[in-house]
Amino acid sequence: MNLLLTQHPEIQLSLLRSLEDRIRGDELIYSTATRTPLQRVGGLLLHLADTAGTPTPATPGHTTILGPSQRDLADALMMGVSTVENAIGRLRRTHGVITSKYRQFVVTDRFGLRDIAMSA
Repeated sequence: MNLLLTQHPEIQLSLLRSLEDRIRGDELIYSTATRTPLQRVGGLLLHLADTAGTPTPATPGHTTILGPSQRDLADALMMGVSTVENAIGRLRRTHGVITSKYRQFVVTDRFGLRDIAMSA
């Protein structure tokens, strides 16, 4: 591996960029000290949309996330279920960036959700 990376610096650079993206993504999701519950839940939903979501055929630009419950999100973020419920409610009603049903979230505005997740 060392030889390959030494002989091909472009591979080394790509690997480092990939690792940096992964670390930044993990920070966005799991960082707890400086982020609000709304930002943390939004970041996790954005990550799930990017990694496990499927495009919604009937509505271009929407991404469906099937499977996780609010409890699953709360456990992943080490938050209370009621805190996650409140954040999802705000993302749905106040910001209009998601819709939700039983074990299904639909990201309707990926850019808006990213803005919320990354806001300072």
